[in-house]
Amino acid sequence: MAKPKSPTSPSRRRVIVGAAAGAALLGAPAIVRSQQPRRFLRPLVAGLNAKEGDPSYESISRIPKILREKYNVHLDIQVHPSSVLGTDIQQIESVQTGFIDIASNVTAQWASFSDAFTFVDLPYAITSWEMFLRLAKSDLWRQQAAKFEAKTPLKVLPPVGSGGYRLLWNRARPTPTPAAVKGIKYRTTTSKLEIELVRAWGGNPTPMAWTETYNALSSGVVEGIHVQPIWTFRFNMHEVLKYATEVDAIFAVQFQVLNKNTWNLMPPDIQTAFMAAAQEAADQGNQIDREGEVTFKQKLKDAKMDIYVPSRAEKAQWQKIGEAVWETQGKGIDPAVIKSMIALR
Repeated sequence: MAKPKSPTSPSRRRVIVGAAAGAALLGAPAIVRSQQPRRFLRPLVAGLNAKEGDPSYESISRIPKILREKYNVHLDIQVHPSSVLGTDIQQIESVQTGFIDIASNVTAQWASFSDAFTFVDLPYAITSWEMFLRLAKSDLWRQQAAKFEAKTPLKVLPPVGSGGYRLLWNRARPTPTPAAVKGIKYRTTTSKLEIELVRAWGGNPTPMAWTETYNALSSGVVEGIHVQPIWTFRFNMHEVLKYATEVDAIFAVQFQVLNKNTWNLMPPDIQTAFMAAAQEAADQGNQIDREGEVTFKQKLKDAKMDIYVPSRAEKAQWQKIGEAVWETQGKGIDPAVIKSMIALR
């Protein structure tokens, strides 16, 4: 009787090898083939008013790393911090012309180009960090982003906080109530809403670029600012200021955008990956920002700055005046937008 062939006999091995080779030709073992990375060859240029380590800087600069690690997309962003590419307004205009690809600034600075996000800056509109995080991922935000994009050559990116609530700073005297503000000259943005709010509190609003503010405070051209703790500290404004009040009127939101022509150059799959990475980077930036609001407020106190917390009665005075601004600067806002915003509280 013939002896049976073992499973590992030469003839058996030839069958196995042949089958494996055939499968490889057919592309069956896909798990061993590495996917080639998708590349967007032109580097993007970001002009930011933030310094390295600031939330808005991190929320843009981390996008390429997330794209590579999670989506196998290679895209470079050359981040230029601290307004080296121009003033706030110059960078906002440059991203619209396509001279730069990405820019960010507080929502108030975009008001002259579109009123889609004016509601964000209504005094006492955003009542907490939790509310802001809900708003940033809400249908309301997406609807207003579409409105903004229809009017400008820009694509809206996920927002980040910009230091939390603004403190009302000045170099002249404590301001526990609005009555103490009378006559103090405050630097503001060009936002009509911010100008009216400062004026309603009794101050003298003076619009100017952020990059000019330190020298203006130092020389006495202006005497105060309405700015978050992180920017007050990082830009050394505490060197030329003394007193602050926690009025909690404006929760500052950093509005981030991409030039629409740049967006349209991206293939659809890279667009999808880019927005997902931008959202994750913004989530990280918001966590940094939320922790930083507490940290930088303490740094200012350690630097002997006088930060006053109003009593409930005093806070009511600030809030009553602030909410009255809704009747003027908020009158052009769709009531449905206001209703949707309040529902997020």
